Amino acid sequence: MRTLKLFNKYTREDVHAIFDGSTTKFTRGAGVWGLHGIVKIPNRERDFVFFVTIGQDKLGVEFKENITRDGILTWQSQKRHTLNHPRILEFIHHDHTRHNIYLFLRTSKKSEPFTYMGRLAYIAHNQDVEQPVHFKWQLLDWDEEEPVQDLMLDTTEEDVVDEEIIGNQLIETALPEPKERRERVRNFNSKHVDFVGKQKENKNLGLSGELLVLEYTRSQLTKAGRQDLANKVIHKSVVEGDGAGYDIESFKEDGSPLYLEVKTTKGGINSEFFISPNELAFSEEHADSFQLIRVYEYISNINSGKFYKIEGSLSDKLNLKPTQYSARV
Repeated sequence: MRTLKLFNKYTREDVHAIFDGSTTKFTRGAGVWGLHGIVKIPNRERDFVFFVTIGQDKLGVEFKENITRDGILTWQSQKRHTLNHPRILEFIHHDHTRHNIYLFLRTSKKSEPFTYMGRLAYIAHNQDVEQPVHFKWQLLDWDEEEPVQDLMLDTTEEDVVDEEIIGNQLIETALPEPKERRERVRNFNSKHVDFVGKQKENKNLGLSGELLVLEYTRSQLTKAGRQDLANKVIHKSVVEGDGAGYDIESFKEDGSPLYLEVKTTKGGINSEFFISPNELAFSEEHADSFQLIRVYEYISNINSGKFYKIEGSLSDKLNLKPTQYSARV
């Protein structure tokens, strides 16, 4: 039996063998696995396989399924689906931390195999359109550096940069207003939504944010007349690795220590980000000298973004949600 690997190619029969080969028989061109675009995985609540063909208009509507350079899939359901259809409600309330939707994708050639693109997380749906319902999903395992062939990428909107934005800069903003988490209210035109599971593994993005903050910190000390302190700032996560509980060892203007932890996402000011138990503990133990530098709306091709600061113990300032558990009997 073949195993599931990102960006490998699979026929419908291959996918059936992986997810359902022990319980049902595959029939080419017929049945759930041989024909349907949406397949529920047996004995797994709210787990699905999507077979998607992009690059063509479907069902007589002016709508094209596509993937952007940031790994956002624009997708439509079956034509019979209304906004209140039970299957659609399952998709709208899909929790990618508890359940899985596996995406298999190809272009308009119906004879070619599908490419496995990884798992999906819900971003938004168009609340004004049904039969079919239009969705946006984030590919959690997306890697824009991976040479994926035969994909039609819509990169026009996400890659446009305002000419007035200056490269290699950080703009400080106020903290966002605390608010209760509301489910499924995102705009269908959202361009960047970040997910914990996706962002915590994005080493390049994290390092880019740290380097930007490192230079910003040194420049601020220099402007304050403390070139001596600016020369002593250390990029701790590079020198020592990620175990210290912070990324940058800096100073306040009076010379007292200041520990900076940098969190960077391409998403907006309210995007989720990942905090490790070690970082949380360090912020509690060094509350008087700890700052979280939250870089958001980071634009990689001009190396710029916005940021806000959170000072002190993070457990007192953040709405924390457990995503993993350490267990024993």
